Amino acid sequence: MLVDSLKTALAKAPTIKEKATLLDNLSRTLMNINPQEADIFGKQLINIAEESRDRKIMIDAYKSNGLRYSYFAGQKDYINKSVESYNKALNIARQNKLEAEIGGIQLKLASVHLAIPDKDKALTYVNEAFSLISTLADDSLKTEAHVTYGMVYLAKNEKTLALRNYLNALRIAEGIKENDKEGRSRKVDLVRNCYHYLADFYRTIEDYDRAIDYATMAYKKLDESKKRSVAYQRVVDINYIGNLFAGKKSYDIAIGYFERSIAMADSLKFATLKMPGYVSLLNQYLRIKQPQKALAYMNSEAGQNLQKFLNGFGFSGVTDQAFAVIYTETGQYDSARVYFDRATPYFEKGASEANKLSFYRQLATFYKRTANNTTAIEYFLKV
Repeated sequence: MLVDSLKTALAKAPTIKEKATLLDNLSRTLMNINPQEADIFGKQLINIAEESRDRKIMIDAYKSNGLRYSYFAGQKDYINKSVESYNKALNIARQNKLEAEIGGIQLKLASVHLAIPDKDKALTYVNEAFSLISTLADDSLKTEAHVTYGMVYLAKNEKTLALRNYLNALRIAEGIKENDKEGRSRKVDLVRNCYHYLADFYRTIEDYDRAIDYATMAYKKLDESKKRSVAYQRVVDINYIGNLFAGKKSYDIAIGYFERSIAMADSLKFATLKMPGYVSLLNQYLRIKQPQKALAYMNSEAGQNLQKFLNGFGFSGVTDQAFAVIYTETGQYDSARVYFDRATPYFEKGASEANKLSFYRQLATFYKRTANNTTAIEYFLKV
């Protein structure tokens, strides 16, 4: 398993720099398996970085923690920790006048603020970053800056500006010179990243065929990557393409992709990686108005594994939400009410604004279905 190989390599690592790299990979990988253990290795990374007094290692350590916390952007606590970690990295970079680092961290902060969401602050961060990055001879950062501009403008519903920036990012990435092995690897990653964001752009405007084209190009780009995570990334990509086919209403093809992603994860002996495929299959049954199949799925072995996974990560409210929606769709309103009541504290206290929006819409629909129009209106207004 990847985690075991990383732990073995860490035990043998002779230098602080190598240990820091392995702790970065280990803590971020574990974030999707065991967040508590991920925190242990994340703290170890900070400790050895601070002891090294090497400013680059210190900055990278805080950036690593900021990134792994951002994986759970749906929870306020994690998003706050992400911002805090990135700000610590930014302070070190500013104190040492490291312009490339400052710009790169500001781009990360822009992305995180889109998840809060605070679109205006995100735009401020990317503007500040670009003013620095545009003066540097760093095409990787320029690519990332245009990608981040694309994300911000898409969030602000300025689609022309979003597409223009995504295409600019791709043009710069494709023009990067491949003078060495590191340059080739960086170019592959950047071009692939641009393909993914272009796929997501076209998904947003419901041009699913073009979205699938770009997502497939991103998937094929993995053939050129030498990273040890390629096999795992393939699983994620296949599930994503499946969701694009679902958006296109090619449901049989979509289900094939979801099942394929689960089988691929199973062959890698990585149970956690099966969860996105499980979620996609569950959503598929609800999407095609087959709530009875969704209920049967939640009670199946796969559904039980999904519930165990969500509950183990502290997402029991999401499990309750799923049952609440399913019971609403099957017309079992008494059961739906029980699960909505159980899920509400989770979303009220710890969920991001985006997740609250989705939950309130579902709750409003429940009250509308049960002819409680006054309460339905109250929640629709919250939405």
